[in-house]
Amino acid sequence: MKILYKIISLLTFILLISSCSDLHDLEETPYSALDSDNFYQNEEQAVLAMLNAYTQLQYRGTSLWGMMGSQVVTTDEAVIPFRERGPFLRNNGIWLALHEHNFFSNLFPLQAAWDYSFDTIAQVNQVIFQIEEAPDFDAKESIIAELEVLRAYSYYVAMDQFGNIPVTLDFTDTSLPDQYSREEVFKTVEQEVKDNLELLDAQPTQENYGRATQGMAAALLAKMYLNAEVYIGEPMWEEAIEMCDNVINSGFYLLEDDYFSNFRIENVNSRENIFVIPYDRKVGFAFQMHQITLHPSFSNIYNYSTPIWNGMSATEAHYNLYNSEDDRINSWMVGPQLKPNGQPLTTSSGDPLEFTPEVSSLNNAAEGAGVRATKWEFPRDLQRGESMDNDWAIYRYADILLMKAEAIMRMNGGNAIQEAVDLVNEVRERAFGNSNHNYTTSTLTLDELLNERSRELAWEGHRRQDLIRFGEWDNPWFGKSGNVGDHAEIFPIPSNYLSANPNLQQNPGY
Repeated sequence: MKILYKIISLLTFILLISSCSDLHDLEETPYSALDSDNFYQNEEQAVLAMLNAYTQLQYRGTSLWGMMGSQVVTTDEAVIPFRERGPFLRNNGIWLALHEHNFFSNLFPLQAAWDYSFDTIAQVNQVIFQIEEAPDFDAKESIIAELEVLRAYSYYVAMDQFGNIPVTLDFTDTSLPDQYSREEVFKTVEQEVKDNLELLDAQPTQENYGRATQGMAAALLAKMYLNAEVYIGEPMWEEAIEMCDNVINSGFYLLEDDYFSNFRIENVNSRENIFVIPYDRKVGFAFQMHQITLHPSFSNIYNYSTPIWNGMSATEAHYNLYNSEDDRINSWMVGPQLKPNGQPLTTSSGDPLEFTPEVSSLNNAAEGAGVRATKWEFPRDLQRGESMDNDWAIYRYADILLMKAEAIMRMNGGNAIQEAVDLVNEVRERAFGNSNHNYTTSTLTLDELLNERSRELAWEGHRRQDLIRFGEWDNPWFGKSGNVGDHAEIFPIPSNYLSANPNLQQNPGY
């Protein structure tokens, strides 16, 4: 299945690059321009078309100029400072704007985050229409159900980031879509997932790898219900627990013994990863962790011909959350950096390179300021324009356990009962290799649970949502003052889409 993804992904990437000058086109292919020759004649053709819809997620799903920017750089887990010398990511200050919550409607990473959802939605709507018009085949209903869940996921991500958004479920409707409230979108997404969940594959297999399964749909609903109080003003803790139990009781998922096995170059066999974006180096300019976090001196270590930008690092506050005995602290490169022969790597001025937790300044940081991510295993021999090979986990089983624990605590006035403690300790014991650092009902507070989520899920794209749900999004942190305002909990609708669709109104505060 991943080999098939590679072929489709490469073709899709070529199409994306060839159309990059027209990234802001809102128009889907007019249904009147499609004749019966474009409709799929059998199940094999329909599956290929469906997989092409999934590949829309790859281009912006892990890109710094997309979801990595909107979901990670905007939080207290990461920072991309200006550096005093050597190559680094300046990009006209857009990374500082994201980190400082200085959001504006033509900030490109936010435009790309919008594209992540709506490019997928446009492709899904077209494929659903063509499959519906195609001759009948055995899997037709289940394929349409899977596409509708993929579309629901995409609308959920857009609703989470932008609040009130345009919605269209009918490919034949060529009018500009109307804008719907966050509550209306929530209800639409919830119903579409619930209506289709039982039609999805229950068991994860190589054939449905990277696709929507019952586990993925339940994880999606659990996320929605966990954040329902933010989205619609109504807590839905019991529903969140039910969906977490759906995943847990299926018996198909478990915590891997090795935390880092979920992020290896070859992580296809992880039973912890519930829903992933498959990547391969031939996909192209997609998953770029090596470029955005490493110092250029690592190019010779890994034999990279691609530019290395020496940019993204963890904040000191995030790194300080880890206990030295926590295996997850090894997600970060810290201290003197050495060649395989033991000689030091060097900065652009020839000094020994050392990564320090402290970043002294957003505007004049040292080359080695900030610990760097090594959570995702770095492939060797990547060439210019190639992607990392690691598949990206959108939903992991560890997150399911932590979400259920939180929902239980919320229902108990924020206090831990033993069931919640046991769930979190299952994750924590994996990190420490023993029970010496386990929580108790008195030591597991909501604040500590938020810290544990940050340690376990660092840079995986959950922190923004977590900070908003815990009421800490507007707090000050390194390089960011507080009191930006509640309006910053959702991003501004990109200006190019506002001008293209008069039915859209800008979010308050922008």
